[in-house]
Amino acid sequence: MIAGLLKHHHELAAYCPRCDRWRVLPLDELVAAGHGSRRLPVPVTCSACGSPGQLQVRPPVPTRGAGGWMEPQ
Repeated sequence: MIAGLLKHHHELAAYCPRCDRWRVLPLDELVAAGHGSRRLPVPVTCSACGSPGQLQVRPPVPTRGAGGWMEPQ
C-alpha cells in the first residue's frame, strides 16, 4: 500500500521509457488525497508525453553517523 511506503520511508519513482526521465512521486500528497490504501502497481502516465510509465520502489537509504552509511575507518 502507498501509505506503507510512506510510513517506512521508501520512495516511489516513475520512469518514462519514451522520454527517458524519472520522477519521484510525492507519497505524502498521494496519501493526503486519499490514495494511501491503493496497492501497487498503480497505473502512471508521463506528464510530458502521456505515455505509460513504469514504477520503481526505492528503499530508504541506510545512514550511520554523521557521514552516512560509509565512513572512513
